[in-house]
Amino acid sequence: MTSPLNVLLVEDHGFTRVTVQGALASRGFIVRAHASPREALADTTDFQVAILDLDLGVGPTGIDLAHALRRDRPQIGLILLTSYADPRLAVAGLPALPPGCAYICKENVADLSSLMEAAFAVARAPFAPRSTPLRLAEGRIPLTDVQIEVLAAVATGATSAQIAKERGVTSGAIEQTLARICERLNIPRDEGTNQRILLVREYHRLCGNT
Repeated sequence: MTSPLNVLLVEDHGFTRVTVQGALASRGFIVRAHASPREALADTTDFQVAILDLDLGVGPTGIDLAHALRRDRPQIGLILLTSYADPRLAVAGLPALPPGCAYICKENVADLSSLMEAAFAVARAPFAPRSTPLRLAEGRIPLTDVQIEVLAAVATGATSAQIAKERGVTSGAIEQTLARICERLNIPRDEGTNQRILLVREYHRLCGNT
């Protein structure tokens, strides 16, 4: 598929929305951009591809919008373009991605050509399995839901005792969880490093806040 695509872009950050829209339009894409799910769902244009931010502020997320679009337009190609390495870092308890939805971290978009290729790919085969930058299903980092929740708590400055009290477990159990998180994220654990500082840095990196 080489002809221009009709693209729906949903991004609540004004500068990013205008920048991505302009970049794609300069390559021949026909792009209509909206700031909210409500505006996007009201647009009756025959879109071939939707490029959606994950965090769209208060209300439905990009994943919620992706499911709504797929229900209304079964053949639409879907891309989540987000700063989060894993959707669970944005909101707990999110549904799985719709089948065939591509999950792309903004930091891994080296140039516009990679986003264009993804758009053509999802338009061509909306339900095909997708690889992710981390080579894990549905854009997930190698942590369980509980481990992500504990990592997020550490990033707020909570101590192991505080996290343990909140979760109804022992401090020792939290320390074991932190050890497993370090192992899975390849964070060194030795006397010469401050483990919690490294964990907080890694959390913010995974959230795209570097």
